[in-house]
Order: sequence, then structure tokens, then C-alpha cells
Amino acid sequence: MSNLTKANNYTVWLSYVAFPVTTAVYLERALRRLCRTVTVGPAMPPELVEQWQLQNMKAPAVCHDIETGFEPDMMDVMRRNQNQPRPDLYIWVESVPGHNPHHLSALDCPTACYLIDSHLNLEKHLKRCLEFDHVFIAQREYLPTFREVNPKTYWLPLGCDPEIHCHWPVEKSCDVGFVGGVSAGSRREELLLRLSSAVNLRYERCFWNEMAQLFSASRMVFNNAVRNDLNMRVFEVMSTGTLLLSDMARNSGQEILFADGADYACYHEGNLEETARFYLDNEQLRERIARRGQRLVHNAHTYSHRVEDLLAVVCNGKSDTFSAEQLRERSLAEMPTFYNELISSLDANKPVRSFVIPVLDYSPASEYSILTLLEDLKTIDGEVIVVFNDAAVGEELKGHPRITRHAIMKQNVGVARGWNVGLDMAEADTVFIVNADAHIELAAVEALEQGLKTLPLAACVGPQGAFVNFSLCTDYSYFDKGGFDRPIEVDAVSGFFFAVNRRLINEQGIRFESSYTPCYFEEWDIGMQIRVAGLKNYVVPTSAYDHHWSGTIRALRTIPYMGREETAGEILSRNRQYFLAKWRDIAKKTGRADVLESGWKRYMIRHIKRLLAEGNNRLAADRLALLSSHFPEDFEVAALARYSALS
Repeated sequence: MSNLTKANNYTVWLSYVAFPVTTAVYLERALRRLCRTVTVGPAMPPELVEQWQLQNMKAPAVCHDIETGFEPDMMDVMRRNQNQPRPDLYIWVESVPGHNPHHLSALDCPTACYLIDSHLNLEKHLKRCLEFDHVFIAQREYLPTFREVNPKTYWLPLGCDPEIHCHWPVEKSCDVGFVGGVSAGSRREELLLRLSSAVNLRYERCFWNEMAQLFSASRMVFNNAVRNDLNMRVFEVMSTGTLLLSDMARNSGQEILFADGADYACYHEGNLEETARFYLDNEQLRERIARRGQRLVHNAHTYSHRVEDLLAVVCNGKSDTFSAEQLRERSLAEMPTFYNELISSLDANKPVRSFVIPVLDYSPASEYSILTLLEDLKTIDGEVIVVFNDAAVGEELKGHPRITRHAIMKQNVGVARGWNVGLDMAEADTVFIVNADAHIELAAVEALEQGLKTLPLAACVGPQGAFVNFSLCTDYSYFDKGGFDRPIEVDAVSGFFFAVNRRLINEQGIRFESSYTPCYFEEWDIGMQIRVAGLKNYVVPTSAYDHHWSGTIRALRTIPYMGREETAGEILSRNRQYFLAKWRDIAKKTGRADVLESGWKRYMIRHIKRLLAEGNNRLAADRLALLSSHFPEDFEVAALARYSALS
């Protein structure tokens, strides 16, 4: 398209009957932005203005660059207009019956026609299409029929002109508006009569700015397909940002281009009044759908889009115009689904973040406790959800002013269950899981939050984490506080302080595994779930926190939970067995051996290559020796060793 967008390099002759409210005028406006455009054709006969009820046209009269009769001989037109630039392309657009240029071959350039009302004039159009090199039709239903006559036929639906079909800042003064022709005894007349008896209906025969103003003053605009035609009104109404109330034009592409209840409102004969009333009674939903429909048509359904597609086919060799599916995809570019858009809007008043804190006691073996943590959170925005795993502590602290909501368990239900309870109570998308014996600062919260929002496919981030040797249930490599300076994708983050994307894990059905009650292996397990779902865990560098391991467990000889007690060693041994059995079984059932593989080897290979590139050969050799000890027969590791030796 680059050559076609240069006005000095390309000339299009656009042929139609000159009157200001025909489709060709919108195409002309779009063409003039792309290339040199010369209009050719006759003026509108005055008697047709009366016959077609166009008296209310307030747009300026159209004067063509080259005026002709209704059946001009193009050889003569070329001869008489030597002063006009010669056409690189001639486009004839259906406008007024009887406009039939002859001897198109005299133009000595590709010719194209745009046929709009094939649902009304099919036989005439099938004959007409033989005269042109390229045929574009507005009604998709007839594409196979046309291609039997002229294989170079393409679907080019109608569209909108956002500068004309725009929203006007006027009061919504009527329930339903309508602009269009109404024939006596027609189905359209019957539907309008029914609608007018149920709602406040406003009907005017108006055009251009007046039409856009009427649409803008209506809560919705009625449309009715004559014979399954995807008509101009569909795109024009949506372009103004008013809800389109339309029936379904079968086989027109409408069912692919636009979704009922998300982009517009679809009715059928039996529920017209009911559908109108539903959207009148639900203003927020109505306006949300209307705004979305407006963005969709502006993304892919303007006449500029149509002209670009036409020129791409005729002049740049594009094999076909965009299909309905492709247009749908283009209209949705960079737009969320209706569901996500709705949720985001409804969640506008949600807290910026949620903190979930399971509490068993006052962490007697640590300088930090739930009391110091709540003090930390006084200066950090977000809701605070505390899950008390001891009823007595819960009764003592439930009225704390920094606690937004809480749950009190009669027994200790364990870490994983407590986290799940807190997640279910949280409202924010970003949820921080924090041990009661941790100290956190705003800088650490913001570092994790930024990582969760910006790192690719991030579902879980924390300031510490590890690559895990699955078979031995130990760490290949642990990233501790101050031990790294950039975000790193890891197998799992540490469970004393981390953040999860609540919406993302909910969509994947990820939950903390309650079988590890009361503690141990929860974070490794959710790290595995996240990886299996195609998402990622990251550690991000920050030092604005503090935590001492086992602040509660060190103070207890046994850990009470769910009506029984076990030592920490017993719990660790049991959960280790469960972790190994669970994930080996998952790997076998799913055929995913990679589930059991750590990302450590991949990380170390990249790390060693970076060290070599920086000239740090000694440290690279140390890292390579460590990697080789774990993977002595691995091809990639051996190849890297050979490369390192050469370096």
C-alpha cells in the first residue's frame, strides 16, 4: 500500500451519480486521503430527489470533476478531458439506476465496480459485473454466485465515516431513533408500529450531521435488514456510540463481525419490544455495549479501511479482501474481551492490592509478629485480610483498625488452606501473601507489584526463590536477599512473602494444595502448577523487607492442626513423599516429563555464556563445573564445555 498512499503517484477516477448522501461520497472522502482522485459522472435528476424522499438533504451539492451523461462513452470522455490526469484505476460505484458508462476499455487501466444492493438487483448486477476487471460487492451472501460469473469478485462490506457518523454531545431525548425509508405494508413498517406503541420512538428522514445528531440523541437506534442485507445503518449507528438495535442479516457476515449483547443488541420478530425494554432498563450495560461497538467499527470498518483493502487487491496483488473472521480479528486488535472489559470497569473501585496474612500466634521466636506487620501496613495502601488459625488470637485482634476483613478458624487449618481462604476473600488482582513474622516496606511491595505487571506471563513473584532439584527435593540454586540484581525466572518463590496475579491463577484453576497441611512444600507445589499452566514464577531484587525463618515453628515442639499434632520433621517427611508422588503421577498421566525438569540448566547455560562474553572465564569455569556435575552426560552442557575450552 505504500505506493498507493502517495497522492502524486496514483490517480483514481471514481464514477457515480452526484448527490451528497450516497455511499460513493464516503469512498471519495477516503480515496482523496490516499491518492489523487477525479470524480466522474452525471448530476442527480431533480425528480429523483422527490421520488426518493431526499428533500431533507442538507449536505452541499456534489459537483463532479468531470461531468457526463447517464450513459457516457468513456472513449469520448477521455478525449474531451485531456486536461485531467489519466486514471491508474477506474472505480464505478452503484448509485442511481441508469448510470451505465460504455467502452470502459478506452480507459486503458484496471476497472472495478462496487455493487451495493445485490439483495435487490441480483440479476442486473450479475450482468453488470462482466464489464469490469474486478468486482466488489457489499452483500456477502451472493459472493459464490458472483464468482461463478466473474471469478475476480470480492466481498467489501459497507462502513462508516467517523468524521460524519460521530457522537454529538446532545441530551438523550428519545428511547429509540430510526432513520431510513419505510414502505407501506412492509415488515419494517410493522416492526416500527409495534415499537412505537411500546417505547418513545423518534423517526425522521434526515442525513449526514442531522442523522448523527438524531442517533446521538437516541438511547438506541433501530435497524431492520430488507433481505438479509448488511446495510450502512449498522456501521453508522455504531460509529456514533449509540446502541444498535438490529435484527440478524443471515449469511451477511454480521454474526461473525459483531457479537450480540457485547457489541450491539440483536432482536427477532418475537422479542423486539422485550429486547428494547431490557436495554432501556439497563443503562450502564447499554452504554457499555454502545461504546464498545463504536471502538470496533472505528478499528476495522471505516471507509478508509475499505478503500485500502480494495486498492490492495486491485493494485498490489492481494489475493482477496479481508474475510469476516479477519475483520473481526482486526476490529478487536488491542481490545480486551467484553468480559474482561466489564470486569475491569466494575473493578474500578477495587483496592489497589490485597494482603493475605495467615496467623497462628504472636511469633514468639521472632522480633516480628502480626502486630509489627500491621504497623508496617499502616503506610501501605491495600486491603488487609487476616486468616486466624487460632480462635483466641482472632478474638483478640479482629477489631484491629488496619484489618479490612478476617476469618477465624476454630482449629489451625494450615498455611495452604489459610492462603486459599484469603484469596477467596481478596478483591484486588494483585494479592500479597505475607507471613505474620515478616517485616515489609512499600519499596518491596512496589518491586513485586511491578514485576507481576511487567514480566512476561508472571503469575507469582517474590524477593527470594529457587531452582528445585525435583528428584532430591532440594535446591539447585537459591536466590537470597541481595544475591541477584535482575529479575530471574525460577521454579518457585519462597512462601514468607510473595505476590500472585489473582485473576490469572483463577483463570487456570490454580489453588494452593491443601494436602500439605499444616505447612511445607506449598510454594514448590504452586510453582509447579504455574509452570504446567504455561505461566511463570520470578524472583525480583529488593531489600526492603526482613524475615527470620521458622519464627513460629522454632518455638513449638509439635505443631497442632486439624485436631492433631505432629513434629516439624514428621510433617516435612510426609509432605515430601506426597509432593514426589503427586507430581510423578501428573507427569505420567499427562505425558509431560518436562514437568519434573527444573529451569536451572537453561538458566545456568545462559549465565555461563554471559560470563564468557564478559571475559569472566574463571567464574564461568566454576559455574560450568557445577553444571557438569549435575548433568555429566547432557549434550548442551558438553557442547558448552567444549566452547568454553576454546575460549
